[in-house]
Amino acid sequence: MNPPNLPLLLLLVFASTINAQFFPKPYCGSTGNFTADSTYETTLTTLLSSISTTKSLSLTYGFFNTSSAVSGTSQILYVIGSCHGDLTAESCRACLDASASDIRRLCPLQKEAVLYSENCTVRYSNASIFGTVTTDPGYQLSNVNDVTSPDTYNTALRSLLDGLQAEAAGGDSLRKYATGDVPVGLYTIYAMEQCTPDLTEQNCRNCLATVFQRLVVCCAGKMGVKIMAPSCQIRYETNDQFFDPVGEPLPPPPPAASPRQLLFGRLQPPSTAPSWSQRSSSTCRWNP
Repeated sequence: MNPPNLPLLLLLVFASTINAQFFPKPYCGSTGNFTADSTYETTLTTLLSSISTTKSLSLTYGFFNTSSAVSGTSQILYVIGSCHGDLTAESCRACLDASASDIRRLCPLQKEAVLYSENCTVRYSNASIFGTVTTDPGYQLSNVNDVTSPDTYNTALRSLLDGLQAEAAGGDSLRKYATGDVPVGLYTIYAMEQCTPDLTEQNCRNCLATVFQRLVVCCAGKMGVKIMAPSCQIRYETNDQFFDPVGEPLPPPPPAASPRQLLFGRLQPPSTAPSWSQRSSSTCRWNP
């Protein structure tokens, strides 16, 4: 029998314990509290509960958003949930549903909150959060171990992350997610970058660039880092492929228009009547 691979065993132990040790991580807002049993609480409960029942296409690919007016007030509540891009629809819904329960338990009366779980994020606010870059509050985790030859390692890592940033930002309105790997010496670096898909390409790039700068400041040369923000996140690990193949492949793009359609548009049946038209213009560290 071959001797056990100690580094691999340590990675497996770490993978099974990181969630319990570091998640869920709540950030309960400081913009005020609502009153228990108020229409605000009723609206929030209804919105978060809808995660378990929604039939929205976006949740199939790891994203959920909804909003509702708060009865008897001028306020609107907004909720966003996002999952890692490799989760299946079922796993994503389960993660978001559990996080929705956790955020109510851990931030019981706050008007806004963010809750990070290992595989998903849930947040709500009475200020619009749809389509806007939000990088705070952030959550940072880094391995306590350093790589050897950090200059060579960091050069390879930067090149990998630059490519993944462009790939993730170039995703469509269903998913902005990219993974990849690169060998460097005795190591293989595995990395993931993701934005919520309601962001524009440029806003996704901006979010990931902000998160990357946090990585440079806190954790350069570490063997693994995970930095989360409400709108985007970056993670990399050394010799540990922490991501799976995409659980829900995106639907194929619509067929391209024929040259005749591009030139003339769609033919319309002749009209029997005249027509008129008008144009109008904080950092935590793990020890695996």
